[in-house]
Formats: sequence, structure tokens, C-alpha cells
Amino acid sequence: MTAGTIDRAAPVERRSAPRRRKPGRRRPRDLLVIVPTFLILLVIVFPVLWMVFTSLRPSTALAAQLPWSQYFDGLGFDAYVRLFSDSDFGRYIGNSLVVSVISTACTVVLASFAAYALSRFRFRLRGTVLMVVLATQLLPFVVLITPLYLAFGELGLLDSYAGLIIVYVAMTLPLAIYLMMGYFNTIPTVLDEAARIDGCTTVGVIFRVVLPIALPGIATVVITTFIATWEEYFFASVLMTSDKLKTVQVGLSSFFGEYASDWGMIMAAATVATIPTVVLFSVVQKRLVAGMAAGSVKE
Repeated sequence: MTAGTIDRAAPVERRSAPRRRKPGRRRPRDLLVIVPTFLILLVIVFPVLWMVFTSLRPSTALAAQLPWSQYFDGLGFDAYVRLFSDSDFGRYIGNSLVVSVISTACTVVLASFAAYALSRFRFRLRGTVLMVVLATQLLPFVVLITPLYLAFGELGLLDSYAGLIIVYVAMTLPLAIYLMMGYFNTIPTVLDEAARIDGCTTVGVIFRVVLPIALPGIATVVITTFIATWEEYFFASVLMTSDKLKTVQVGLSSFFGEYASDWGMIMAAATVATIPTVVLFSVVQKRLVAGMAAGSVKE
């Protein structure tokens, strides 16, 4: 055989293709991540599951020591029926919805205008304004309850929706401004200039151009503001003095008796109180994550 001639009879070495793991199989080292994650998730979810389970158990079985085989006997919705028939919890939910929805809407509108001005315009006191907005979050809100109570008493805003809404908007507006401003900073200013060339005013640019693009940021503000106002207890317990205007958190605390408490009704009330926030979060969770990521971008 001459040089340069290929021996066709010689076997050709072929590298074996790497074995692909079947979709259903997991490596043992994956368990080092899966097992701790599952345990952490179980710790987080277990109190909620136990709350719902306790609300479904009969009241006679809550204080009794039963074997595990009898824990699921007699489950029903008796506590929920007593909750809405023997108390004004439905009214409390309505009060909280009114206050939280209006407060959230006012916060979103005001934060949009303020954030747009701080994001797009450069003026001499801009840094000072940002520091003042940030400083309002450093002051404990508990120290404001006495002056607010006295001021609202003079203005006739005690025991009214308007007074509590003003407090909630003032409490949630600074964080909302920073979240919206961080998202507006990621939107190119050329879009604003193009809209103005087409004849849009500043308000038109905000509502027709910027806000439609900033929907993830708006979703972030909506969910954080609604949860903060829905779960707030301190101001609502002080400023709302009549029973008919109690919010859901204040109404829930009234179920705890001095000597005895109906734990089935309390767990049922707590379960119902979590439904609005769970529903809202499940609806906007994708936009919430996108808004949080965008709001973290520095100017």
C-alpha cells in the first residue's frame, strides 16, 4: 500500500455520543436542592394549611385530644356560616375593600405624576425632594398617631373613610414613587419626544405612552399598596371608632374574647381575610416580578 492511500479495511474510531438523561430521571445531587426547597416550602405553607383545616373542623373537636385517624371526621363549613350570620364580618370586608381600593387608586395616580416629573425633568431641588420622600419612610408611623388624631378631630375626619384613606395614601405614596420612578427611568425619552411632536401634552404622554409601557411597574405598586392597606391595623383601630366602619383586621381582633375564643370562627375569618390578597397576587404575579426587576435599575 502506497503512501497517501487510505486503508479502507481499517476500523474507524468513533466517539460514542454522550448519554442523555431521561426526562424523568434525576441525579442524586439534584436531591440536595430539591429536598431543602421542599422542606422550606412546607414550613411556609403549613401554617396556612393548618389555618384552613382548623376552620373546617367542628368546634367540639378543637380542644379535644383525638387520634390522627379521627382528625378528618366532621369537616364542614359551620364556622363560615356562623361567621357571616352571627357577626358583621361581611361589613368589615366591605369597609376594607372600599378603603383599600380607593387608597390604591389614589396612590397609583399620584405616584405616576410625581415619578414622571422626577424621572424626566431636571430641576434644582430635585435631589432635595427625593431625600424628603425617602426621609418620610424613616420616621416610625406610630409617632404620628397622636398629632393625626388631634388634627383629624378638628377637621371632622375621625371615624370616616376619608380620614383613613388620607393616612393610607400618605403612608404608601413614597415607596410607590420610588418604584414607579425606577421603572420610568428604563423607558426611553425618545418616545416622549415623538409623542409631543405628534401633538400630545404632558398628561397625554403619561397616559397614552408611558403608562401603557409601565404596566409591570403599575402592577407592582398596586399589589404592594393594596396589601399594605388591607393588612394595616394600627391606624384603623384608632381612627375608626364605630363598629360599622371597622376594617377587616380590626374586626378580626374583636373575635378574641377575654376568657374564651371561638377558634373555629377566628380561623374562618382569617381564611376569608386572605382571599382578596391571594386573588390579586395570583392575577398580577407575572407583572409584579417584571416590575420588581425593572424598578431595581438605578438611574
